[in-house]
Amino acid sequence: MTAVTNIQKTDVELGLAQQFDDTRANLPGNDWVDTLRENAIRSFAKLGLPHRRVEAWKYTDLRSMLKEAKTPADSDLNSVSDADLYQALGADLHGLGAHHIVFVDGIYDEENSFIIGDEAGLVHMTSLAETLDNPPEWFMQNFNKVNPREDDHVVALNTAFMRDGAVIEIVKNAKLKRPVHLISVSSSASGQAITERHFIHVEEGATATILESYVHLCAPDTQRNSVTELSLEKSARVNHVKFQLEGVKAAHLSNWMVSIRESANYRGFQFTIGAKVSRNTINVNFDGSHSEADISGVALLRDEQHADTTMDIVHGVPHTLSRELFKTVVDDRGRAIFQGKLTVKPDAQKTDANQMAHGMLLSDTAEFDAKPELEIHADDVVCGHGATSGELDEDMMFYMRQRGMSMDTVQTLLILAFVGESFDLIEDKEIRAAFIAMAQAWLGGKTGE
Repeated sequence: MTAVTNIQKTDVELGLAQQFDDTRANLPGNDWVDTLRENAIRSFAKLGLPHRRVEAWKYTDLRSMLKEAKTPADSDLNSVSDADLYQALGADLHGLGAHHIVFVDGIYDEENSFIIGDEAGLVHMTSLAETLDNPPEWFMQNFNKVNPREDDHVVALNTAFMRDGAVIEIVKNAKLKRPVHLISVSSSASGQAITERHFIHVEEGATATILESYVHLCAPDTQRNSVTELSLEKSARVNHVKFQLEGVKAAHLSNWMVSIRESANYRGFQFTIGAKVSRNTINVNFDGSHSEADISGVALLRDEQHADTTMDIVHGVPHTLSRELFKTVVDDRGRAIFQGKLTVKPDAQKTDANQMAHGMLLSDTAEFDAKPELEIHADDVVCGHGATSGELDEDMMFYMRQRGMSMDTVQTLLILAFVGESFDLIEDKEIRAAFIAMAQAWLGGKTGE
């Protein structure tokens, strides 16, 4: 449990409390939702913003990093065009041929959203705002309960302020050929606080690719708090991918809460390029035996970017398998953090779990902090973890330079080879190709090629 200490409230914490009082009447929801919000804001009042004395946040001190509480985004939808989406996403992601579910400054944009006709009966989608106003019984029984973290500061803040998002059901035995693309665009010229909440239920035997993209048009200093609850029923298979390219001064706080039932297969991938401060928290619970999870990611950081990936994988039942592989490239004065905890509970015999994190440092002032953890309470398991950091291989660089390659070309090839092992784990070929192209563009901006 997170320790609660008596610390004087910061101006940001006081500002968030006042904003809740000022805006709660305009937030969607019935009495049941109001109770969720009240409980959440009380929890946040006790916890406050996370700081370095909270173990899970020792490398990302939000009390120090967040200097102001941005005004919550207006409930009115700002207009964006398809050309705007093309600009924000880039040609490759925009042209995926996916189902589009678009949110502009945290508000559902029905005009730019569509489920392609041949799969319309397989994907049921409503906006969170609409659902909160009139929540069905099944929603109330499951929402805010997918792998819950009652002591999470940021999730509590999200529950208190949640305004919109997607509520998605993938029907039983559906085999989606197209990705479901959740596109979140920040468009306001002035920085705002955006709070989104997605709830995704994948029914028994269904197969789907879920892509979340967080991009910007002209909002360099957005504060975004996004939570995705994702439950996989028996024998479901999900590829869950995230792309983050927020503004250069933005704060991006993300939580994935995942529950995996019997014989289900979950593959998660996160690609981080943007935001000045980002924290990606991934919580996965194995709630059914003979299930698998493969979670990986790539982060490319420069200037003074700070990116923290924190995972908590809990094997609670026997015969489960998990793999994690994260690659990070850090230049200039950037800082990357990887914290990965694997917990094997007493009943989780025959667990097979392994995690690895690798950092490549391109400057003397770049930093990579890794903290892998194992907590094992069963005796018939195979578990391992590891972390490495280093620079470009000088011998390999010399070898390639001797064969006529420019220094920029050599660096680009070696860096792409380094992150390529993680990119190869993305099953969707089009998404994989789009991410590799974006990595090449990032390297081109660095080297001048």
